Amino acid sequence: MKNNRLFYIDNLRIFLIGLVVLHHFAITYGAPGGWYYNESEAGMPEGVPMSMFVATNQSFFMGMFFLISAFFMAASLKRKNTGKFLKDRLIRLGLPLLVFYFILSPLTNFIRSRYIYHVDETFIDFLTRPREWGFGPMWFVEALLIFTIIFLLIRPLKIKIRIRFPGTVEILLAAVFTGLLQFIIRLWLPVGWSLPHTNLQFPFFIQYIFLFIVGIIAFQNNWLESITFRMAKYWFLFAQVMIFIGFPLLFVLGGAAEYGTDPFMGGMKWQSLGYALWEQVTGFSIVIGLFGLFHRYFNSQGKFAQQLSGSAYGVFLLHPPVIVGLSAIFAGWDIFPPLKFILLAPLAVIACFLVAWLVRQVPGIKRVL
Repeated sequence: MKNNRLFYIDNLRIFLIGLVVLHHFAITYGAPGGWYYNESEAGMPEGVPMSMFVATNQSFFMGMFFLISAFFMAASLKRKNTGKFLKDRLIRLGLPLLVFYFILSPLTNFIRSRYIYHVDETFIDFLTRPREWGFGPMWFVEALLIFTIIFLLIRPLKIKIRIRFPGTVEILLAAVFTGLLQFIIRLWLPVGWSLPHTNLQFPFFIQYIFLFIVGIIAFQNNWLESITFRMAKYWFLFAQVMIFIGFPLLFVLGGAAEYGTDPFMGGMKWQSLGYALWEQVTGFSIVIGLFGLFHRYFNSQGKFAQQLSGSAYGVFLLHPPVIVGLSAIFAGWDIFPPLKFILLAPLAVIACFLVAWLVRQVPGIKRVL
């Protein structure tokens, strides 16, 4: 693989990590979803763009992370034996997982409790209380480690799928089929449900599993090079139609303004089916579009971008205490919450990357982050 083929994917990772930070920061100031600290809940009409933002992110960004991770996992296994690869994965995935579970999750809860709610407790109190431990957003790393181990177990079968890059109809059918499966799961496990003690959100996992498999197939068949700029442009434009026309229509016709978003979250309701299908068609379109557009326009890196790329995993690990801390600093700023999100969002992203970069300067940390 030529080096210049890696730059646009590294730049995509920077973009996706930034979206993760903004996604959780938006939930802080009114967007629907669960997070360590929710300062407000958006009403109408500001609830529409806030919901649109987090729903669009959810439709693709974690699935795209799984696809990229699987792609590079398959590439790495061509260079390393299974034992060395597994050892490296356990260090790079397992150690941060333990650090977050036992230290950073209690730290995030402590910052919220002590500096926002002004509860008189020490950090040691939080460190030693099991209910403060948790995976939080590191459920992704937890799931990735599980997926990787399963792949290594079946790898001796030497399954290789030789197939050309799918056409438009095939992609849409795959998206619809994935959406139908997620609708079926949500009959019993609505959006917001997670497996106790793991934070694994099964209502979204059909896409994650599917795109992880796609990442392996993409490496085996050089699919990413098959995404032309013209193809990417049309898929990305189609995604904008789904976001800015399709989502508001679904939102309004589904009665979200009168009855809230619960009918969209699961159960035998047409709103839940519509949302599941919208989510996958939109998500698949964005994924293809971003690969092609970044390949065309962002396929190089200077020193600054290299530092951002190197810090991306650290941002994922460290962003919860950083943005909850930022929320604590500005908790007394009484302005319209969505405006507060917009004004503080650049600061949140900068702070997360800066903290991650500083942590990586500690000797030995770069091996893990």
